[in-house]
Amino acid sequence: MTIKEFIRLSLLKPNKIWTILQNPLKKIKGIFFLLVLIISIPNFLRANEFIGKIAENIKVVEQKFPELSVKDGKLVADQQSGFLYRSDAFNVLFDPTGKSTDNDVSAESNQGIPTIAFLQDHMALDTVLNSAKISYSDIGELNKEMIHQYIQEFNANLWMVLLGVMLFMFVYNSLLLYVILIIVGFIVRLFAALFMGAWIQMPTSVSKQLTMAAAFLPAVLYSLIAILGVGGGISIFYYLLVTTTFNWLLGMKEFIDIESKKKQ
Repeated sequence: MTIKEFIRLSLLKPNKIWTILQNPLKKIKGIFFLLVLIISIPNFLRANEFIGKIAENIKVVEQKFPELSVKDGKLVADQQSGFLYRSDAFNVLFDPTGKSTDNDVSAESNQGIPTIAFLQDHMALDTVLNSAKISYSDIGELNKEMIHQYIQEFNANLWMVLLGVMLFMFVYNSLLLYVILIIVGFIVRLFAALFMGAWIQMPTSVSKQLTMAAAFLPAVLYSLIAILGVGGGISIFYYLLVTTTFNWLLGMKEFIDIESKKKQ
């Protein structure tokens, strides 16, 4: 069986996946990583959208910074130039007056959104899990042009952030799918023995192919549901666990019936 035939069978004839027993694939790594890619697509799209929002918000924030400098370790700028910028990606607090405190920075991060603050005496960063203070004396010179340069450098490297997030998602989903396939492989054999009167024995590689074939259609449907934004944010773990188990039992029912008749 070729990969193309495997995919066509899994998508169009899930009740016939038992025929893989007669003509299994020689290699299964390609199918496994294709499945991982399919369930990762919604994550990739969300990550790309999120990084895009960060880039847009950074451009807006950049325009809000006034002329500024650091003197005697304190931020100096027009007293009326302070601002608080909130977004879904991050918050920025700029206050040269000294009225805002670290508690205000923490309060802005309470919603789970990282906050960076330019306070009168220091810079503060609160990422919800961790917080840090940076003294202006440690930074040295600071002005609007330098902030502009930092922002440009950060924007130029956003693609690396996106790539890192996508790689993390792919590895995470690989582990998740592997665990699901192991659990399903155990459950379906137990169900077949208890409720269908069949104890199915087969090579491990073939067993994995049957489970992946059973997972193919649910994986495609999950990605479509997630991309379209319907389904109420269903858990991929429980969704694939249940639907793959059901699909496997459906796809093997005919084979079990045939084998049962042979024994009669």
